[in-house]
Parts: sequence; structure tokens; C-alpha cells
Amino acid sequence: MPALPDPSLAAVDLTTLGARVRLARTRSGLTQDQVAGDDISGAYVSRIEAGQRRPDQSVVALLAERMGTTVEFLLTGVEPKVAEEARLALRYAELALSSGEAAEARAQVIRLLDDETAELGDLRREAQWLLAQCEQQLGNLDAAAELLEPLTADTGHRWWLPAVIALCSCYREIGDLSRSIDVGNRAQEHVHALELDGTDDAIRLAISLVGAYYERGDESYAAQLCRTVVEQADRTGSRTARAAAYRNSSLIAHRRGQLDEAIRLAEQALTLMADTDNVRSLALLRQQLGALVLENSADQHEYAGRLARQSRDELAEIGSPLEIARCDLLLVRAALAAGDLDLAERTASTLLEESLDNPVVLGDVESLLGQIAARRDDHSAALEHYRTAVAALSRGGHDRSAAPLWFELGALFDAAGDAAGACAAYRNAATSLGLRASQAGVFTLI
Repeated sequence: MPALPDPSLAAVDLTTLGARVRLARTRSGLTQDQVAGDDISGAYVSRIEAGQRRPDQSVVALLAERMGTTVEFLLTGVEPKVAEEARLALRYAELALSSGEAAEARAQVIRLLDDETAELGDLRREAQWLLAQCEQQLGNLDAAAELLEPLTADTGHRWWLPAVIALCSCYREIGDLSRSIDVGNRAQEHVHALELDGTDDAIRLAISLVGAYYERGDESYAAQLCRTVVEQADRTGSRTARAAAYRNSSLIAHRRGQLDEAIRLAEQALTLMADTDNVRSLALLRQQLGALVLENSADQHEYAGRLARQSRDELAEIGSPLEIARCDLLLVRAALAAGDLDLAERTASTLLEESLDNPVVLGDVESLLGQIAARRDDHSAALEHYRTAVAALSRGGHDRSAAPLWFELGALFDAAGDAAGACAAYRNAATSLGLRASQAGVFTLI
């Protein structure tokens, strides 16, 4: 499968390249004929300096050597010493980001970008790409999208497709599903033109599109597209790409009520992912599988709890607070299924104290505390927790991700004898799924 063109040489503006060659030549005190030597003609050097020719990599290397400069300076405009210092700073930030220290990585990149004395040239774009990843991991999705937009304009750059995937993900998580789909579909046209179909990044782009279509309510098309992605991943993708495709298929099967199929697909993904070094993806997959098996059968609480603890351990250094909170929620549910109410309550209470300002997480914790109280026959306390859960969710839990919790609260209110609370929760569940009541009283898709 053809690769993208060389990122630096293919992306550099010819006029800019010519000016750098001319600058380096005059600094060295050489004429165009002297730089050309016996390998190329002086006229060819002249056309390069005029921005009329794009030399290949070997010619750029030859010119750099004869003029006493570096290929990197000719392609990026960054002096060797500055480039070395900038690259060291970026590598440090990359290491911090991969270790879960996104805030530290972000601070390092911002210091580099804010240094007015640093002539970064094309390294500035690398720094902006890294900063976008930091913002995304920190949950600053609007800031990440703003940084990613210009990076998706150049299809010849090696970050183009990863940046597109990240941008699709940002818009999907923000809730701008139409824009996520539009960005993804336009990128797929370029993927076809560049003959990149079947590459891991192309598969990841398609997976991101599947998620956006499903979140928008296009369930049948999302399922159809997902089957196509899985087939393509099985034919051409790496183990990581295949695992991602199976994981996404598992999520869609679960949302369509096909729980056994969802578990089977998640277990296949876990098997594929086990031999890779992508610790974060592996941890999130364990978390997903644990939730599925526990939903399928409360008798699987030991297995689900083990998966949750493994996931939490793996995410402790590299996961976001929200990802870790979801592990703790799964641990509470596993303890509740095992009948260990004291452990469930301790874990939930600790999570509540440390919880993020996330309406779905807060609502989930209060719902679980209510279920614990109900198990202890303290029905007034249970209802109080359920109502606190509703208050938390009402502050922002009206997207599709909140729908399962609204449905759960409806059933819990119903079991507690609060019919009005149950009706309100079910109505909110329908709203979260994009439904509204028609004049006939039938819910229809918006």
C-alpha cells in the first residue's frame, strides 16, 4: 500500500526552499556552479533557488553537504542547534503525554511555542500537533479542535490523517455530530485518492465515522459500515486495527441489544490487543468487557471485578480522571452484585468525594448509593439518592451517553413506588436518544 509522500520535502513551499538554498549558498561563499559540481548543473541549482524545481531527497542532501548546512535547515528553516533543542523539548513533552502527564506535556509545549526567540520553522506544526493531543487528553475539546483544524488542511503531511481522526473524535465528543461526519467523509475521499485504503489509520478513520453515525441515530447505516470496516481490518489491518474494529462492533452490538454478540466481539478484541504495547487501549477494553459481562449476568461479578481492577491499575498512570472513575463505577457494581454492600458503599463514597464535575458520573454514583440503601431496606434514603442523581443528570446529562442511566433511574423509581419520578426519568431517557413526543403521543426521532 503506498505511503504518504516524504512529509518534509513534499510539504515545503518551493519558493521558501529556494530562498533557504540561496541563503545557505551565499553564507558558504560558493557560486551556483560550485555547489552543483559534477553531479548536477548550475542551471538546475538556479531553478531550485528560483522556486521552479522540487529536487529529490538525494539532491537536497548533496546541496546541504556542499554548503555546510543540514537537510533539516533547508526543509524546515530551523538552525541545527535550535532544532536540536526544540526536538528535545518536544520529545520530553511526548514522553510526559504518553505517561499520563498531559498537563505537564501541555506546559512544556506552550513554553516552546511562546518563546519568541525560537525560530521553529516547520517544527512549530509538530508542536501544535502535540499540543492538540494534550488538549484532547485533558478534555479541552474546543481548544483541541481549533488546533487540529489547520493541521487537517495539508494532505501531504504525515500528521494529516491522525489529525483528521482526532478532529472527528473531538467533534463527536463535543456533540457536533454533523461536523464530525462531514470532516470524516471529506477525508475519506482523500484517502481513496492517495490509495491509503486498508491502512491502519484509514481503518481508524472509518471507525470514528461509525461512532459519529451511531451517536447521530443512524444505527442501521452505522452497523452496516461497521461490518465493512471489520472485513477490511481482517484483510489488511494490524492486530491493533482489527482490535479497534472488533471493539467498536461490540459497542454497537451492545446498543442494539445483542449482548452475547457484544461480549464475543469484545473478547476477540481483547485477545488481539493482548500482545500489543497499547496499554491504555487494552485497559479501556478490559473496562468495556467487564461492564458487558456484569450486565449479562450478576453471577459474573468476580470476573467483572477482576477486569475492572486490572483496568484501573493500568490507567492509574496514563488514564484520564473520567476513565479511572468509570473503573471505580464498575467496581461498585461488581461489589453490589456480589452482595458486599459495605465495599460497594465505601468505593462509591470515595468516588463521590473525588468525582469530576461530570453529570453522568455523579448521577451514576448517586444511583448506586440509592441501590445500596434500597438493599438495606432504607427506602427513603434510596429515593433521596435517586433524586440527587436526577438533579446531577439534569445539569447536562441529556446526550445519548446518559440514556442508559436515565432508563435505570426510571426502573429504580418504579421499584420504589414513585410513579411520577419514573415517568420523568423515562421521558429524559427518550430525550437523550433524540426522541420527542408527537401529537399522537408516539415518540419520533428528531
